[in-house]
Amino acid sequence: MISIFEKKKEDIKLEFESAGIREYRADQLWQSIYVDLSSNFDEIKTLPLEAIDYLKTNHVFSPLKLVVKKKSKDKSTDKYLWKLHDNNLIETVLMRYDEDGHRRRRRTVCISSQVGCALDCKFCATGQQGFSRQLTVGEIVSQVIEIKKDLMMEEGKPLNNENNLNIVFMGMGEPLANYDRTVEAVKRFNDQKGLNIGARNITISTVGLVPKILELAKEKIQVNLAVSIHAPDDETRSQTVPINKTYPIRDLIEACKKYIEKTNRKVFFEYVLLQGQNDSIPHAEKLGKLLKPLLCHLNLIPVNPTSKSDYRRSHSDKINAFREVISKYGIPSTIRMEKGIDINAGCGQLKSEYIGIERE
Repeated sequence: MISIFEKKKEDIKLEFESAGIREYRADQLWQSIYVDLSSNFDEIKTLPLEAIDYLKTNHVFSPLKLVVKKKSKDKSTDKYLWKLHDNNLIETVLMRYDEDGHRRRRRTVCISSQVGCALDCKFCATGQQGFSRQLTVGEIVSQVIEIKKDLMMEEGKPLNNENNLNIVFMGMGEPLANYDRTVEAVKRFNDQKGLNIGARNITISTVGLVPKILELAKEKIQVNLAVSIHAPDDETRSQTVPINKTYPIRDLIEACKKYIEKTNRKVFFEYVLLQGQNDSIPHAEKLGKLLKPLLCHLNLIPVNPTSKSDYRRSHSDKINAFREVISKYGIPSTIRMEKGIDINAGCGQLKSEYIGIERE
């Protein structure tokens, strides 16, 4: 049976109508699952018994089953491993940030969009697992719903936009390779009569699927775009990001320029620093020249080492020196705060660990 979270509200109304259930009951159901965050059909008290019986006969509730949940020692990060109906596994990460003088207290949910990934970035644990399938809209949306339930229990109050909840498509998979479902999930998050998460609190990350970046620019959604660039030249980037051979840096930067022109929104560039690979001063100089003409922000990210990768994180002095060069070009940058290292919070790491344990 299909999960109720796969259904658009309009589809539920049509389904209810054909079953002899009043159309307005779909609005009550929507309120119950997306606002009240009911955990099962029996918790929904606004629907008549015949509607509940119909739902239980024809639908399952959440498409996710929790397998493992880990909390970091500093309690700032939770990592979830979910099992899907076909026994595939995906990950979600919750990160808590306290007020720091620059930004308000906030919570960020890092969600997956695919089971595995076909793009094979060499330093990424998910890329090392290969690609299994696309996630459905319900499987994407349910990750946020389940974590919102946890946060409500933890904080003792409903969580809405005022609490600064952010969603980042930076978990397992390439979101723009699952384009239609990613966009529909964003609309579901943004629904004012549902989860009501502001579009500007949502970030879609891509390793650089140029045609899809251009397509996203035409959408009527004001999400943030993050582009995983990881190198300033084709020779270096192709060694770690194979898709660069299809969409080289020149084409990627041109697509980003068009995105900025169309949306009038900055692009966030992600740069994973790999010791001896892309962290030299000449690399920083090239990157500064490349990004200087763009309305952008650069996030510098120390790599999370994986068991199947020889890449190691750059030393802190190298990271700081790299950032100093970038600042010289007038490009705002941030060194990404590390969270969840002790619980394998990097993309794909908990799944790899779990599969390894299961095989022993």
